[in-house]
Amino acid sequence: MSAPAELTRAELLERLQRVDLPTLGHHLEQGFVSPAIRRLGQPRRMAGTAATLALDAPDATAVNRALVALRPGEVLVVDMGGDHRHAAIGAVTAAAARARGAAGILVDGVVTDVDALMDMSSGMPVHARATSCLTTKRLDGRGGRHQVPVDIGGVRVAPGDIVLGDANGVIALPPTSLAAVVHQAEVSDAAEPGLIRRIRAGEDLRTLLHLG
Repeated sequence: MSAPAELTRAELLERLQRVDLPTLGHHLEQGFVSPAIRRLGQPRRMAGTAATLALDAPDATAVNRALVALRPGEVLVVDMGGDHRHAAIGAVTAAAARARGAAGILVDGVVTDVDALMDMSSGMPVHARATSCLTTKRLDGRGGRHQVPVDIGGVRVAPGDIVLGDANGVIALPPTSLAAVVHQAEVSDAAEPGLIRRIRAGEDLRTLLHLG
């Protein structure tokens, strides 16, 4: 498939849904969230548009307000401001995100209710650093800033960036950065099964692998 001069966001997301995320790692150097953040929720691909929340306090009300504001296809991206003790996401918040049509949740911090999050019926990919029993509290809602640039695992994520995640990790980049490499990634993915078959068939690796 050739790369059109300009892709709509929907077209780009559709194509990225089919690209192996490690293949993007062959063509990009930026946008790769720290591997300390891993998938802790329902095991399926996450792909959507970032809706960001910067939490300055362990404020569950601020999280709830961000959830209510979610639009279909968005990924709720939560910057805990270095707080890796209070879980802002659990079974109820994940269910609320699903009800809003969210594509996933990405937290630079911890989550709770991990058994419920991993249940196939939850339908919500969740990526975070770890789990905790300590949770956010029902404060006044002023402990969070919605739709501002946030820092997630060493990556600056702006509202509207594309967020991709699977068992290998998470990538967050502006649409233009991903559109520039999606065709190359598709070509690489298409070639890989044949290359693996040739390796398994015993062909000389010196003719198959790049050796400089």
